[in-house]
Amino acid sequence: MKIVSLFAGCGGLDLGFERAGFSVIWANEFDTTIHETYIKNHPNTILNTKDIRSLKEEDIPECDGIIGGPPCQSWSEGGKQLGINDPRGQLFWEYIRIVSIKKPKFFIIENVQGILEEKHKNSLQHFTQSLISCGYRLSYELLNAADYKIPQDRYRVFFIGIRKDLKYTFSFPDSVTSTPITLKQAIGDITETPRFYNDDIVDSDNTIRPNHDVYMGCYDDKYMARNRVRSWDEPSFTIQAQARNVPQHPQAPKMSYISQDKRVFAKGYEHLYRRLSVRECARIQTFPDSFRFYYKDVKDGYKMVGNAVPPRLAWYLALQIQKAFINEKEPITKRIPVKHFMQGHSSVLLKNGAISTFNTSKNALICLVTKANSHSFLEKTAKLYYTGKLFPASIDIDNLYYFMPYIKGKGIRDLYYIKIVRIGSKQEVHPDCDKNDVRIIFEIEYIKQIFDDYIPIHLNYWRTYSSYLLKNILNIGEQEDTD
Repeated sequence: MKIVSLFAGCGGLDLGFERAGFSVIWANEFDTTIHETYIKNHPNTILNTKDIRSLKEEDIPECDGIIGGPPCQSWSEGGKQLGINDPRGQLFWEYIRIVSIKKPKFFIIENVQGILEEKHKNSLQHFTQSLISCGYRLSYELLNAADYKIPQDRYRVFFIGIRKDLKYTFSFPDSVTSTPITLKQAIGDITETPRFYNDDIVDSDNTIRPNHDVYMGCYDDKYMARNRVRSWDEPSFTIQAQARNVPQHPQAPKMSYISQDKRVFAKGYEHLYRRLSVRECARIQTFPDSFRFYYKDVKDGYKMVGNAVPPRLAWYLALQIQKAFINEKEPITKRIPVKHFMQGHSSVLLKNGAISTFNTSKNALICLVTKANSHSFLEKTAKLYYTGKLFPASIDIDNLYYFMPYIKGKGIRDLYYIKIVRIGSKQEVHPDCDKNDVRIIFEIEYIKQIFDDYIPIHLNYWRTYSSYLLKNILNIGEQEDTD
């Protein structure tokens, strides 16, 4: 499939899609400090360097998908959060304008978590309604890069649109690990002494470890207001685009607490404190070492790396786009009233026999359990689970055998056997409820714990239910990427 990339930056999102087999045929990036890096790392892509506001329909080739991340500084928690009142925030409309005139099969927009804040509610609503009005089914999700084998805590929002005339549905990728990738795993082998710069010109001819360059500018009060050091056995803080805000290298101890708004470097260890280098940041962002960044000012190196979508996360999203378009699916699943399941049935919808030997080819249903109802599931003593008033029509109750509770805020871990599925009442679990509050009741029995710890997967049906073959659940967290 042919892809157009807007606000391409150095091309982290593009790299992930390329590795998944997509062809990024054309990209737009206005910042002159990025052009050399993009051109040399994406030789098969035409780079357009015009201001996006001047682009016309004929400037942009026909494509299957548009990807990109409009400038995020307007929404960032670390900025002034001017939102749509910031000229950079208004560039979001340019992305929407191009989607509306090119009408690709799908689009992906990436932005920071701050765009979801209450103060930007009206802007967000205008953006989403405009994208829907362009003729797209829209979904968006806040993802943490750490859930996708990326060694940093990095929360970003992704907006995915599929053109309404296409019978394809998109599901966000399940988390693939509950065990964070550590700084030791990511950069522990980088032992060379970095090159240190302030405002001087970078020596790009030194190729012992390309881009192993560190900014030595001063620290502001806000930077020193909290700890900026993660240990070797932890994932990194978010890799940021501002050189002044880059995290410290894990060789130093955690910063010492002075007061709520003040930290200092630990006495006697001041010599160990330095920011992560551009190359170390690139590793943490999952750029391969073969991806070289070109800059004369070290701050531009940090900017390119910090603004990028981690290529590994882009790869997982690209695979989900592939799945959506390879497998033709029925129109979007409908939720139907529980009473519908009584038609043509007695109150018993499913009755399984005795528990057989562990059978990974049988279907398991994952169901959300709210924190208020989680006690018996955490204790592994639960005997009943009740659904909501509506239930997805696409879930084949007749073929269910196993049950896994998804503990809100944690994930899945424990496996239960489904003895009976029947029509009942919420009153069976909560005696103070109306007996006429009809629900689907699962009578279940604990079998065993199948994961060492909870695994935070994505629930595909309105974040409430998902049905899988058990063998596919067991493979969650074992997926390998191509890096």
